[in-house]
Amino acid sequence: MDDLRLAEKRRIEAVHQFLQIDFDKSTDYQSIVDLAAELCEKPVALLTLLDKEVNWLKVRSGVHMQIMPRETSFCQHVVKSESLLIIDDVTKDSRFDNNPLVYSDPKVRFYAGAPLILSSGLTIGSLCLFDLKPNTITPLQQKALSILSKQITSLMELEISHKLLKLQVEEIEQRNKSLQKIAQIQSHEIRHPLATIMGLVNLIKEKYQTVDEEWIQLLDEAANKLDSKIYAIVNETIAEKDIRITRFYRMVEEIEDYAIILLDKDGNIENWNTGAEKIKGYKAIEVIGRSFSIFYIPEDIKDKRPQALIKEAKKNGFAKDEGWRTRRDGSKFWGSILITAIHNDKKDVIGFTKVTRDLTEKKRAEEENKAYITQLENQIKKLSA
Repeated sequence: MDDLRLAEKRRIEAVHQFLQIDFDKSTDYQSIVDLAAELCEKPVALLTLLDKEVNWLKVRSGVHMQIMPRETSFCQHVVKSESLLIIDDVTKDSRFDNNPLVYSDPKVRFYAGAPLILSSGLTIGSLCLFDLKPNTITPLQQKALSILSKQITSLMELEISHKLLKLQVEEIEQRNKSLQKIAQIQSHEIRHPLATIMGLVNLIKEKYQTVDEEWIQLLDEAANKLDSKIYAIVNETIAEKDIRITRFYRMVEEIEDYAIILLDKDGNIENWNTGAEKIKGYKAIEVIGRSFSIFYIPEDIKDKRPQALIKEAKKNGFAKDEGWRTRRDGSKFWGSILITAIHNDKKDVIGFTKVTRDLTEKKRAEEENKAYITQLENQIKKLSA
C-alpha cells in the first residue's frame, strides 16, 4: 500500500510539473487533438491531465469544459491501466454505474483513451475520444490514437526539458553576477592583510627591521587574517544555491532521452549532454567547437537549413524543425528539434540551446500508417470502379 501511495505521489508531482505548460501558446497540441477527432471520426477529443482531485481538460475539440471531478472522469481508468482503453457502450460497464456523465447530460455512450506515458514510466493523463452514441474504432484508428498520444507526450517532455535548460542558464548567469559582486565587495578586504604581509616582508628585505618574535607574530596574524578572508569567500561562493545548480547541471548532463546542446551565437557546439552522445554517436571531444550543421543530411546543408534555423531563432526567440539527421556512423534518424536563443541583459543573442528528440520509431509508424491507408483507399477505389 505504501508503494502505491508513493507511486501516486510521484505521478501527481509529474502532473503538476506538466501543468506549467501553456497549452494554448502552441498550436501543435490543438492540431494533434483535432486530428485525433478527425481520424477516429468522433465528435469530442481531449488532452487530459489527471490530478489528485480533478481531471484537467487542457486541450479540447468539440467541448468547452476545462475541468472535471476526478471521481467521475473516464480517464482515471486509462491512467490506472496504463494502456489503451475502448468502451463501445459505457452503460454496459459496471465501472460507470451512477456516473452523472452517463445517466445525465451529456449522456456519454462511447469512450476511448490512450495513456500519456512519460519516459520515466509515469502516466499523467490521456488523449481520449467521446461519443453520445455507442460506437467503436477500427484497429487502424486505435493505432493512430496511440501514436498521437506518444507525439503529445514527446512535445510535452521536450517543452519541459527546454524550460529546465533555460532555468539552468539563467541560474548560472545569476551565479556569475553574484561572484562578481562578491569579488568587488571583498577584494579590498583581501588586499588589506596581503598589503600588511608584503609591507612587513619588504621592511625585512631592506634590512630596516630584524625578524624577532614580535614581527613573526605580526606576520602570523596578517597571514591568518588573509586565510580566513579567503576561506569565507570560498564558502560563500559554494553556497547552497550553487550546489543546487551543480546538481541540476549534472542532471541535465545525464539525461539520455534528449540531446541537449549549447551553441555559441554562430551555431558552434560549446557543450552537450549524455543524450546527445547517445543519439548522435559522437564523443563530446569530437564535436565541441564544430558547427551543429554536421548532424544535417547533405540536402539540408546544400539548402543552408542549419543557418536558416539559427536566423529564425535569433529573430523569433526559437525555431522548431523536424527532419532526417545523421549520426557519426552515417545512419539516419528522424529528429524533432527546438532551438532557443539565449540573451544577455542587453537582450543581445549570445548563444542558443538546441534540444533534439529521436522520433525515428514514431516516423516509421506514421509512414506505415500512411501506406496502409493508401492501400485501403486503392482497394476501395477498385471496389467502387
